[in-house]
Amino acid sequence: MTGHHDVGGHPAGPVERLEAVPSHWQKRLEAMRDCLARRTPAVMHVDEMRRGIEELDSALYAELDFYQRKTLAIRNVLVERGVLEAAELEAAIDWLRREREKDRVVARELPEHRAQGHDHDHDHDHDSRDADDLRGDAVSGTAAVDAYELLSEAMIQGLVARGLLVPGELRAGVERAETAGPALGARIVARAWIDGQFKAALLADGRAAMALIGIEALEAQIIVVENTPQVHNLVVCTLCSCYPRSILGSAPAWYVGKQYRARAVREPRRVLEEFGLVLDQAVQLRVHDSTANMRYLVLPQRPDGTRDWPAGRLEALVTRDSLIGVARALDPGVQAS
Repeated sequence: MTGHHDVGGHPAGPVERLEAVPSHWQKRLEAMRDCLARRTPAVMHVDEMRRGIEELDSALYAELDFYQRKTLAIRNVLVERGVLEAAELEAAIDWLRREREKDRVVARELPEHRAQGHDHDHDHDHDSRDADDLRGDAVSGTAAVDAYELLSEAMIQGLVARGLLVPGELRAGVERAETAGPALGARIVARAWIDGQFKAALLADGRAAMALIGIEALEAQIIVVENTPQVHNLVVCTLCSCYPRSILGSAPAWYVGKQYRARAVREPRRVLEEFGLVLDQAVQLRVHDSTANMRYLVLPQRPDGTRDWPAGRLEALVTRDSLIGVARALDPGVQAS
């Protein structure tokens, strides 16, 4: 029997090709987790979060969205390890909620205040970005703030108070995450296409090979699988959302959605067709299911007609989807046009 978090092979509808940019607090949550993993010794390993997600109650798991599960899982691991205290987090959340409500009251009054001739050149306790966000929220009548955003901020405050997290370090973590993405993966692929020795090292030990060119992977292990004329590789995580995030950035919404996670192992060729990729039946299709300590990255097949291309030009042919396996590298003629 499988756990409630494992949807691999379950019936599901078409893959919803959604793209969503993480919000500011979600980026801070990811950066917090990465900073904890980078400390020596690590406060919390990156892959511990996966265990925390799997241990969530089935009903709660189904109710929460992707980032809410992550937030609660991190909280549970840190409390379990004695890094933070549950009562302390609850108190911090109450304080943050009161402070946010004060800001909302101020935000509601801002339009009227400005209409009376105040130009707001004087200082405020909150910056203009926060004020604008709050004012829009007040007008729309939506909830003041996600409870899990408050929990994330409470954890950050507790870690800073203990000297386990430095605000500047957190900012750097957000910036580092923003530099990860297809461009970083494209750099790895282009180097492998050009350099046979690097390619061999990459296929033998992805994490170690990436370090050779100055790319740090936080995941415990990254296995690189090569597409050839005879074999096509597809990456999925049926259990959760495991993804080489330190290399490719945040996973696309469709990758973490139930439809892709369920059907990629049940009917992978049909899933690829929904992405516009039709494989010849003679091509062997291999589906790789990521685990808590093992991520996969596809090395796309090098397109024909690129023999003498420099690395920078080759990188432009590599897309995020080709690194997951739901697409091939771009055709040189199409890319050039």
